[in-house]
Amino acid sequence: MIEQIKLENFKCHRNFEGKLNQINLLAGGNAAGKSSIIQAILLALKSCQNIDRKFVKTNDVCGQNLGLPISIISENFDEAIVKIGIRLLAEGTRDYDVLLKLNELDETSFEICESEEMLSNLAAPNSLLKENIYYLNAERLGPRVVYDMSSDKNDYVGSFGEHTGFVINEVDKEQRLNPRLSLPDKLRISSISRFSANCEEWLQTIIPGTTLQYAVDTEKNMSMLKFQNDGDYYLPPATGFGISYVLPIVVQALLASMKENSVLLVENPEAHLHPYSQSAIGKFLAYIGACGVQVIAETHSEHVIDGCRLQLAYLGKCDLMKTIFFSKMNQESAYREIKTEKNGELEEWPEGFFDQKRLDLRELLEMRIKCAK
Repeated sequence: MIEQIKLENFKCHRNFEGKLNQINLLAGGNAAGKSSIIQAILLALKSCQNIDRKFVKTNDVCGQNLGLPISIISENFDEAIVKIGIRLLAEGTRDYDVLLKLNELDETSFEICESEEMLSNLAAPNSLLKENIYYLNAERLGPRVVYDMSSDKNDYVGSFGEHTGFVINEVDKEQRLNPRLSLPDKLRISSISRFSANCEEWLQTIIPGTTLQYAVDTEKNMSMLKFQNDGDYYLPPATGFGISYVLPIVVQALLASMKENSVLLVENPEAHLHPYSQSAIGKFLAYIGACGVQVIAETHSEHVIDGCRLQLAYLGKCDLMKTIFFSKMNQESAYREIKTEKNGELEEWPEGFFDQKRLDLRELLEMRIKCAK
């Protein structure tokens, strides 16, 4: 898994050095540096993929437009080079340093520095390119009548979840050809071993009473999903955003658990979900991490964090979880690593860390006292 990340001059991070755990929840205010951690991992991965070309464009990194390179190097910093250091924990410690500088010939790309050393590292038996890294954008594809089929990968729902129906179909098909292909025991919650059946069961734990149907039309290169939540099956536009947003996470996470060296990057898993379901997706991610997938999730929801630490407490695996809390100080990102105790409690609760409810309740109490006079 990814053991450590170092960033220099990357967006609001002058210097970031954080050790990662099996389950990592990134929290904090807007524009405090949470998304930048995930973006840095994705940019490092794409740089490794583009090493032969010796440059990497920033306008399409796993479906994200990170902006121009000159805006990635913060104007507050003096250095003109971005450094992304990633340490992998695989048969000993291995480091991958990605050094990027502005490309004088193309303002939309970085020039990759020290590419020969990177090539040598990537040739090792365990390298960043050999990790199964899956990323889900915060702005996932909402309800659609039909979805596209993937043209190259049958194990990735896409950064927007656009290939979810296709992937479900492909894994079910693979299982028919290879019955031994199955989920880890702790994630197999359906009485049927079929992948789609377990996706449906997990979906029901997050949004109770929800069942799904899928169909694939290879001739038209389209897939279709239908959902039932009391009554008939309906197309996604008739069921709202919550189901369409959470299903890709469920499908990708379960599929990642069936592969070795898997890393799941998720932005805002709580999007469009009721607080009950936000807690449930946190519990689901706890199970996924406990079954070997490294989870790195950015969240604005205390329910996701609470659900995750609660489930890990039941599993007796709270040591797998780390929360990294980001804040902004003098236009730079600052961070604190918060460990989870054995009973699920967080070791500290710093100022600004999901304390708004307490502040609002205090203000309401003051208002009640004032109105009673």
